[in-house]
Amino acid sequence: MAEDQLNIYFTGVASDGDPQSNPNASLGGKRSGTILRSLSATAPVNVTGVAIVDVPSPSGAGSATLGFTFTGKLLKYTAPGDTPGNGVDVSADGTYVLYSGTATKYIIVTVTSASLPGSDQSDSIQLVTLSENLFDNVSSSEATAGRTEYRAVMVKNDSSVVMNSLKVWIDTNTPFADDAVEIAIELPVSNAIQSLANETNAPTGVTFYPASGEGSALAIGNLAVGAVYGLWIKRVVSATTQRYADNYFSFTFKADTV
Repeated sequence: MAEDQLNIYFTGVASDGDPQSNPNASLGGKRSGTILRSLSATAPVNVTGVAIVDVPSPSGAGSATLGFTFTGKLLKYTAPGDTPGNGVDVSADGTYVLYSGTATKYIIVTVTSASLPGSDQSDSIQLVTLSENLFDNVSSSEATAGRTEYRAVMVKNDSSVVMNSLKVWIDTNTPFADDAVEIAIELPVSNAIQSLANETNAPTGVTFYPASGEGSALAIGNLAVGAVYGLWIKRVVSATTQRYADNYFSFTFKADTV
């Protein structure tokens, strides 16, 4: 499976794929046309003909390198602080996954072969962590009183094969002890899950779990080509007078294609 073929989208629209990029409005309903991102990336300048589609969170923030070798039309990615990955032949138009030296760190790009450089080139790509990309900032009054909020996203099979035994888990919960997240799954009906009136209303008919690690993953099952499935995230802020800057969490989907 190529990592660009199982995507996570915001919700909060009436028709599948409608534009909706506000995380605070991602409260169920149908799939938005906007993919949830963890990192932003500066565009290549010297390596022409290449556009960055996504850089998933394992690469981490910092300065990455995108290198092009004219002989063989090879494109190579180096994540921040990592060793270079193998060069990938990009002589044909298309979407490519470029791995860094560490297999979990990769970048997804599209290539227009006719616009590739006529000589060896490289670019320094600046990766910046996107803050408040799903939940908003916790105000001092919310922290003092305590607050529980919800968000919903959709995972979609954008590939041409069935995603078998799809599952999801939380691989990094919040490092701040007074906060925590849990997840729940919901089977869509007519490509839609339930929709919340506001972010503090709890979805009904679903059960939330800490789902800490792959061993405690929630099983979604087989996801057909073009199909979607709903994931609810609950953020619990316990009553506290402490402050924690840049709190975060992450979750992972995994599936087989054979």
